[in-house]
Amino acid sequence: MDSPSADSASRVSNSSAEAERGDALKARILALLRAVDDEAERQKAQIEAALPKHRASALNLAHYIGLRKRDIRRLQLALAALGLSSLGRSEGHVRDALLRLAGWLGGSGEAPPEPRLDWGRAEAILHANTRALFGAKPSSRHVYIMVTAPEAADATSEWADEILAAGTDLLRINCAHESAEAWERTASVFRSRAALQGRKARIFVDVPGPKLRADIVQREAGILHLPRRKDRAGRTVAPTSILLVAHHQAGAQLPLPAEWVPALQPGDLVALTDAGGRPRELVVRELVPEGARAECDRSLFFASGLELEWRRDGKVVARGAVGPLPERPRDFFFSPGDRFLVNASGASADPALPAIACPEPKVLDSVRVGERVVLDDGRLVALTDAIDAEGLHCRVLHALKAPTRLRSGKGIAFPDSRIALATLGLRDEQAIGFALEHADGIEVSFVNTRRDVALIVERLRAANRPGFGLVLKLETREAMRNLPGILFEALRYDPVGLMIARGDLAVELSFERLAEMQEELLWFGEACHLPVIWATQVLDSLAHSGIPTRAEVTDAAMSMRAECVMLNKGPHIAAAVRMLADIIRKMEAHQYKKRSIYRPLSLAAGVFEDWAAAGKATPQPPSL
Repeated sequence: MDSPSADSASRVSNSSAEAERGDALKARILALLRAVDDEAERQKAQIEAALPKHRASALNLAHYIGLRKRDIRRLQLALAALGLSSLGRSEGHVRDALLRLAGWLGGSGEAPPEPRLDWGRAEAILHANTRALFGAKPSSRHVYIMVTAPEAADATSEWADEILAAGTDLLRINCAHESAEAWERTASVFRSRAALQGRKARIFVDVPGPKLRADIVQREAGILHLPRRKDRAGRTVAPTSILLVAHHQAGAQLPLPAEWVPALQPGDLVALTDAGGRPRELVVRELVPEGARAECDRSLFFASGLELEWRRDGKVVARGAVGPLPERPRDFFFSPGDRFLVNASGASADPALPAIACPEPKVLDSVRVGERVVLDDGRLVALTDAIDAEGLHCRVLHALKAPTRLRSGKGIAFPDSRIALATLGLRDEQAIGFALEHADGIEVSFVNTRRDVALIVERLRAANRPGFGLVLKLETREAMRNLPGILFEALRYDPVGLMIARGDLAVELSFERLAEMQEELLWFGEACHLPVIWATQVLDSLAHSGIPTRAEVTDAAMSMRAECVMLNKGPHIAAAVRMLADIIRKMEAHQYKKRSIYRPLSLAAGVFEDWAAAGKATPQPPSL
């Protein structure tokens, strides 16, 4: 048995070792305090340029940048071993967390500033910024749900009622498609139905930004497809309508022999076998200045030259053919190993070599041999093998399936190349003008630099609409390189938020890097107290097919760490909103941001009740 003097010596030795360990930890914490203060001094001009209400956030962002420049993993483990904060949840109040740690370890010699940017104040700032951007908090949860609007024809009162009842808080209108008239119809339907439900749901307009789209200039014979109008259950709710004309101008118009059009009468039939080999009959319903309005109870596929038969009262009046329809860009089909050309003209000297035109030819000057070309949001990935006067010679590395179809207008990206694009085009200006008149904010796509932010902020300030929201979509490699500057520039506007646009970000960075980057963007959003939207393919299978996958349910549970989750459109979107709202409500009882929170667990209670019923002692946890 050890003597009392030996026990005393051991206790003194242990106490001395613990004191030394504590002093070493305190020294490292004080070094971190100096590092974050040094970073704040370096970023002093950026902090002072922020709006007064965002200045504390800009200062904390500088502190967070200073913290994350250091590798503190071993320090974190040592702090956790002592039961202290490991700084893993300090994003919103970095300096206060360091000061508190220094105090617990024996004092820092510095009094905390007043008013303190502690956890409570950081959370209050984040919540205030979130409400300023998105409106009043949802009644049964903290996380907002945003839904992407469908095409205007599908944005009916029934659709709006369904998604609002399911829990939609915000509507997103994507202005990369349709016209201002269509956007206005969609916004009007949503607002009016929300008002009837006593809701003040806000509308955000997605400004397309400088996304590059592949242009296929080679043409092929056009096919005019007119689908049946169906309800959400797939039932036909209205006949297919078409305008019979002498010459096709646009849209749902069928060109007939010119001499037929002025002689048509209501009740006449135009019979044909459509491009798919299916017999169809068009019934003339009314005469209009442009020609005649006809209907069919089936879907229609028309091609130039199809034989027509004009009937009246069961008798054939005349026979003819469908007139010229506009040609369309041809589709390309690619498999791994296939080759294609990218250049300004979309032409190739080799007829067998497919050519794709890039709408911004100057971009191609920044591409180097060995760099990737990504098409259609990652469905096709190619490598630049050679560059000559004709353009970029590319070889397909990966395809979603063999073969994968590429249509004109699909996205083209150069994730390995450092390119710069103009920010606001004509389509962007049209979208911004519409949003300022009919919406509550805009989401700006492809923000790459702080200059991009400054340009859009200048545009919004000129419009003089206080409280108009701005969301910056983070979706490019260049944005990740310039993230601190983008965030400091964002803090010069209010209200403002961030979107993690995971689709394009995955194309730019790879799917492997996306998993890491989406976490880092959540942390940076919290560091500058700005709300974050988690976007792209959330419950996408459920929205489109009515059945979710296991993986996307887990993804939806992860999404609630953001302030808002965005869903895309789909025939089952209301079901997706309901499931997402339910998942968020349940997860909010267990998780807040990165912090696990412990409510009583029925599973644990059941274990204890089972042991008690069996007359056994309550099991004890294993010793650590």
